[in-house]
Amino acid sequence: MEKRVIIAVLLSLAVIVGYPYILKQVYPEAYPEVTEESATESTPPATTSILSKIGIGEAAPGKKTSTPRIFPVAATTKSNITEELTTVETPLFKAVFTTHGGAIKKWELKKYKTTKETDSPQVDLVNNFDSQTTNKTSIVIDNVTEEIIFNGPLHSSYELDGTEKLEFVYSGRTKDGVVVEKRYKFSADTYMVDTEVRLYNRTGRTISSHVDTLMSATLKKETKKSYYHYGPVVYEGEEILRQKPDEEALRGRGALHWIGLENKYFLTALIPPASAQLNWGTEVYDEDFATTSILSSEMKVEPGTDAAIVYSTYTGPKLYSLMTNKGIGLEESIEFGFFAIMAKPFLVILNLMQGYLINYGIAIVIFTIAIKLLFYPLTKHSMSSMKEMQRVQPQLAAIKKRYKDNKEKMNKEVMGLYKKYKINPVSGCLPMVLQIPVFIALYEVLYVAIELRHAPLILWITDLSAKDPYYITPVLMGASMYFQQKMTPASPDPTQAKMMQFLPIVFTFMFLNFPAGLVLYWLTNNLLSIGQQVIINRAHAAKAASIPPIDLSEYDEPETPKEVKPAKTQHKGKKKKK
Repeated sequence: MEKRVIIAVLLSLAVIVGYPYILKQVYPEAYPEVTEESATESTPPATTSILSKIGIGEAAPGKKTSTPRIFPVAATTKSNITEELTTVETPLFKAVFTTHGGAIKKWELKKYKTTKETDSPQVDLVNNFDSQTTNKTSIVIDNVTEEIIFNGPLHSSYELDGTEKLEFVYSGRTKDGVVVEKRYKFSADTYMVDTEVRLYNRTGRTISSHVDTLMSATLKKETKKSYYHYGPVVYEGEEILRQKPDEEALRGRGALHWIGLENKYFLTALIPPASAQLNWGTEVYDEDFATTSILSSEMKVEPGTDAAIVYSTYTGPKLYSLMTNKGIGLEESIEFGFFAIMAKPFLVILNLMQGYLINYGIAIVIFTIAIKLLFYPLTKHSMSSMKEMQRVQPQLAAIKKRYKDNKEKMNKEVMGLYKKYKINPVSGCLPMVLQIPVFIALYEVLYVAIELRHAPLILWITDLSAKDPYYITPVLMGASMYFQQKMTPASPDPTQAKMMQFLPIVFTFMFLNFPAGLVLYWLTNNLLSIGQQVIINRAHAAKAASIPPIDLSEYDEPETPKEVKPAKTQHKGKKKKK
């Protein structure tokens, strides 16, 4: 095995080992989920009139402007009016709303539990973000922010089934007499909720105001670290902005795709109209780890008219298939990493396989077989080239011995030998090098895709996104790597050969804390490689038996001819006369 092969293997190992630590530097800390049990029961649904609670008739629509505003705003005024709660329950979630700002106090996801235990409570995204409320509406008039205390809808709870729809309205007034309505529209089959905030100007003067929608969260200090982001996130233009705890507040004006709060698996996003010119901001407060995302729209309402701001909210899991269907870029919130271009189709393929196979672990095995078949021609050529390299070692040794004092001539002869036997000296490392992007892309899929969260395999492996609790699969992976290495032609260099012997041990310890699904992929890959090596070894042995032995005589050093001493010659001269 050439030195360049060893270097490629070590570089690949460095990438695999160092990738999680690179992630740690790129992404800030994340925080675990916190849940709270619900205490509100549902009652049959009903409808309510938009303005019936405040006795105001319909008004002609007014004009809406979008002049930018710079944050922050003045302090919020408060009220001690009694809070009323309203519950909305669908097959996907159970949400609790409050009359204070028309905000959300609870949003439980029925299909997701905090842990994999059967008695684990459902994920509550509002308490998961550990805030009192989110999606709170405030009105800013004359630079004073007023939280609106609304009158609640007619019923305290609603329940939807199938594809039913629901609409209810919160209504209230500002201190200046401006009537404010906040309308929610639900569908039983989606996590999306449409919201409209409308201002009715019943005063005698033009009202210049801002409608602010605030999402907030408080991060816990007593948490373990993670490589993935938790907190404010903004999708503006073609860029995802994620504010870290030690970064300054983010501010912007103009159109944006969405703004929200996130953790690794879940997202709460506020989605304004595509053409709306808005002010937005995010902030993280170091002293108490509180975070906010705010969206503000300016409204100028003439006397006797009204104006509205409409937006949608998504409060649910980061399901790739679901988010891509929305067509608004929500899938960009999934942190697929540097090899996202590969990770995304991998997840689509795994989801498609899982639909037929039920089990994601089996899907990973089938996926690995497909990848192995795809790379088989390259692997076969690589292994055959390594076998040929092993067969011509005596010739290489003879060339190096003969031209040890002429490096240029030696390299020319070596390349001629490679060409003669169709050997690619770097092909031995190509399969491993090409597998590194596949490995990292699958690593990201298994870590960030909520589809694989708490997905079981068999027996003791109950979560493919978490490590093997008994370390059985990493040990089996290391053993398979050892046997595979024994079947692979060894390096003629004793030092390099010893280095390669330690690789199975290094990989075993490295994989101990990797997701079980990723270890399953590598174990399956090693077993398939062993099978391929057996087939190729047999084919190569049969081929070698029919090839005559290599003649090394042409590389023998020429014999140095013996030195011939010149014969003695007699010089004839005239004899002297006596």
